[in-house]
Amino acid sequence: MEYTAKAKYLRVSPKKVARYLNSVRGLDAEVAMAKLAVMNTSTATAVSKVIKAAAAQGSGRLSVKKIFVTPGPALKRMRPGAFGRSSVIKKRVSHITVEVGEK
Repeated sequence: MEYTAKAKYLRVSPKKVARYLNSVRGLDAEVAMAKLAVMNTSTATAVSKVIKAAAAQGSGRLSVKKIFVTPGPALKRMRPGAFGRSSVIKKRVSHITVEVGEK
């Protein structure tokens, strides 16, 4: 049985989140949460919360089967650019999906 959890509109770039996801893919849920706790960043905490939410749905020894990030809608902000023009700054957003299942 697989259990899924999602975190949407996380204000971190998907590229940055992918670093943390690659380090916990395929591990036991408890080991993955312990590994993320050592990293001590806000992104690692958010990923750990999603894994914990997915693991809370099931019981027993669960492992991270699938974990991936997709980009969400970017917040577009303006800043002064060259020659009196404006430049766009895209503040990126991510959606994290975790699927845990029995080994």
